[in-house]
Amino acid sequence: MVAGFLFGAANQQQVELDLLYTQYQLRLVDVAVLFLLLGLLTGFVLTMVFRIRRRLKKRNQQPSSTS
Repeated sequence: MVAGFLFGAANQQQVELDLLYTQYQLRLVDVAVLFLLLGLLTGFVLTMVFRIRRRLKKRNQQPSSTS
């Protein structure tokens, strides 16, 4: 957190973020934080998807005890 605070304090440069139909003027540190959070969210979602798939695969491989 300290490194992030120092990075933010030292980098007040404005950058233009162009999306499909809109443009935003943001500080460089805001763009860095945005992409960091997007990366964390993507990693979390992918981890959850793979965990669920693995659990479903294990559940389907177990022989059923009902006859």
